[in-house]
Amino acid sequence: MPRPRLARVPIAALSVLVLATCLALRQVDSLDVGFHLRAGEHVLDGYGWPRMDPFSFAMRDHAYVDTSWGYQVMIAAVQRAAGPAGLVLLHAGLVLGLFVLLGRTALSLGAQAGPTAAVLLLGVLASEPRFAVRPELVSYVLLALLLLLLQRHAAGRHAPLAWLVPLFLLWANVHSLFVLGWGALGCFVVGLAVRDRALDRRLASWSLAGAAATLVNPYGLRGVLFPFTLLSRFDSSNPFRQEIGELVSPFDWAALEGQPFYPWVAVWTFRAFVALASLTALRLLLRRQWYTVLLVLVFAWPAVRMIRNTPLFVVVALPPMALAASALGTRFPRICRAIPTVVGLLALGLACRVSTDAYYVDQRREARTGLGWNRSVFPAEALEHVRRAGISGRPLNHLNFGGWLMWAGETETYVDGRLEVLGEDFYRRYRSAFSSQEAFEAEAARWDARWTIFPYATFPQLLVRLSADERWYLAYVDAVAALFVRAGPDAERLVDPALPTRAPLEPLQLSSLPGFPAGPPRPSRLARFTAGFTARARFPTSDHALGLFHLYRGELPQAATRMVAAIRASGGRYYELYANLGAVLFRMQRWEEAEHCYRVVLADDPGSTLAQQRLGELRRLR
Repeated sequence: MPRPRLARVPIAALSVLVLATCLALRQVDSLDVGFHLRAGEHVLDGYGWPRMDPFSFAMRDHAYVDTSWGYQVMIAAVQRAAGPAGLVLLHAGLVLGLFVLLGRTALSLGAQAGPTAAVLLLGVLASEPRFAVRPELVSYVLLALLLLLLQRHAAGRHAPLAWLVPLFLLWANVHSLFVLGWGALGCFVVGLAVRDRALDRRLASWSLAGAAATLVNPYGLRGVLFPFTLLSRFDSSNPFRQEIGELVSPFDWAALEGQPFYPWVAVWTFRAFVALASLTALRLLLRRQWYTVLLVLVFAWPAVRMIRNTPLFVVVALPPMALAASALGTRFPRICRAIPTVVGLLALGLACRVSTDAYYVDQRREARTGLGWNRSVFPAEALEHVRRAGISGRPLNHLNFGGWLMWAGETETYVDGRLEVLGEDFYRRYRSAFSSQEAFEAEAARWDARWTIFPYATFPQLLVRLSADERWYLAYVDAVAALFVRAGPDAERLVDPALPTRAPLEPLQLSSLPGFPAGPPRPSRLARFTAGFTARARFPTSDHALGLFHLYRGELPQAATRMVAAIRASGGRYYELYANLGAVLFRMQRWEEAEHCYRVVLADDPGSTLAQQRLGELRRLR
């Protein structure tokens, strides 16, 4: 088989790689990045590998097996040298390297460049929500490298199997998914034995050597066995599985389709990818390519069970899918010739929309293109107020904010996103504390917590309870977080003088809003879509979030003012702003104006049950 050369790679494939790079060049927004940086600095500063948790005052007695320490040291060093831009560029390089490896593997199997580009496009879109500053990216690259090596060996080509030892040595010290590498080795050993009716002793020997190399880690056998303790998350009764979004199945229609916004492009692309991979597996079964069939089946299970595992299936299934698509293309040559043009235009068009953030804003995702911190995710401004005001003592913080407080705040936290450290029992206690007034007070008293910080959009009931509780003072709020301090002699001194609740009210000017009878028309759907190719898309996050903050607290005039400001700032582009303004006006008994809002909602979302119900209620009230 001739060796593929760069000259054979069409512009379509390069366009897909451009799209992958654009999707990877997004601001740092992983809520876990804080604890990864803090753990890496812990090792860099000479404290060694942790055995018990050193970062949380509530989990001091929890064991900490840090299987990602190598990755954490790497990103801590990069952040110290180059800041968040270095982190973004490092991970963008990993994403680009991943899909170059997958394309290289597909071409080495005999796939044609055009169909390979098409399948690469599907793979990029299906896995892009996981293009974050997280250790999984290293695992994806190492898995792709492992499969390239194994596929070459299975095809009878030169493959230095001795590389399995350093590969697994590295993998076991950067991320716990090295155990999936064992699964890939097993698929090839068994599949080749069935195909050749004899055990491939050379592959089996080097596979055992690679598996043995994983014992060389700071925790020894305990570190090797630890990933298997995480299998409990696949159980539907597991509390992590029930409540954490990335652990939901991409085929859980009720959980995903019931949300007004979710990464639908990635989810639907992955569903199509699985359907095509199933046909590919059937073709491979007929051709008795047992090792590839086993590989697809083994890796389909975790990906179908959890949305966070979808890239693993993409890595495994993409090369054989490209080969199958190439075989189909030879039967339909005209379609095959058109594929590169279609793929290239689609990839470049999407890259334009990604670069303007329209791709993310259209799905109401918080991701944004750039090289800095995504400050609409992290409680950065709230932490700055903590420093300015001199707020001290232990925080009773929300899990999502624990990593940032641990690293940027250099403080002990109550809880953070290291689920392997939390354990199910502590997680249940934490959830109970943030869901019940009595449990919250009991937990605050247990740890002598002097302040609390949480995303009020996620826990509006907690915001309502603390706002009405004389034992707590609202000290700060912005679009990301609400911060309360324990009542006491100096509590007033800790309150932000620029609290939105203290801002003077402005008279509502509703008649001139876009989409209202006396106002300008809203941009058409076509105009909104085409603008996303060239103009920066901006969602009025601050006014929208603070409008919800006031709505939750029952401060209706302030909520209406914020929602109106958000609609004006966006030119009336986003219908959910009208839905929230309609909810405020409905409570204020401004029936006619509320009706205008819900009609705008139905114009963009004809299936909105809430808007239909409210319009029915308004007709009866009027």
